[in-house]
Amino acid sequence: MTGRYRHQVHIEGETMGKGYALTAALVLFLSGQVHAADLGPAAPEAPVFRPWYIHVGAMGVIFDEGASITLGGTPVPGVSATADDNFTVGFEVGYRFTPNIAVSFTAGFPPSTTLTGTGPLAGIDLGRVTYGPAVLSAHYHFTNFGPLFQPYLGAGVNYTLVWNEKDRAVRDLKVDNAFGFVLQAGIESDISEHWGTFVDVKKIFLTTDATGLVGGVPATADIDLNPWILMGGVTYRF
Repeated sequence: MTGRYRHQVHIEGETMGKGYALTAALVLFLSGQVHAADLGPAAPEAPVFRPWYIHVGAMGVIFDEGASITLGGTPVPGVSATADDNFTVGFEVGYRFTPNIAVSFTAGFPPSTTLTGTGPLAGIDLGRVTYGPAVLSAHYHFTNFGPLFQPYLGAGVNYTLVWNEKDRAVRDLKVDNAFGFVLQAGIESDISEHWGTFVDVKKIFLTTDATGLVGGVPATADIDLNPWILMGGVTYRF
């Protein structure tokens, strides 16, 4: 075998080796593409579950009131009382055990309401009461409508703490703290991972007792307050 022939065989062998290597690389590349196509697009990353949330916003207390009043132990027919509606700043702190089930505590900056007589006492300022409504409730959140519309329903218990009473026509006015039953409904809208908005409505079935003196005569009142608690504002999740 001449030198020229051996050189030609060497070149052809080297060329064939490079061709085999290129072919193998191409096969591996194509098989990888086919495997990736079989897997399909990557699944979107699941949102982070943030169980704690805070609601902060405007709170309205709309009373649906009535009263039965006795004077010197004798019921006074036709006499009742009204309570002024209030607006304040409220907050709610909640915890979700699951995306659907949560508990929360709601309170607000203590507002003051004026009790005014009706019937024979119409227009008479009976007294002024500063109180703090607080609600502990459990609720179910419906999450199948998307992040912008998440309604919920709940129920719980209210404790209304009377901070202060101020006498007017009724002297030595005392109003009892009281428990009540609560029904709740609302809607949350998530704007981002942490922030959102909400509206919330609570109905509190609340009765309390009041005592005092009217013209030196002992007076008692059984007062049905039954307020609606309306809230709307901002949600923060963490």
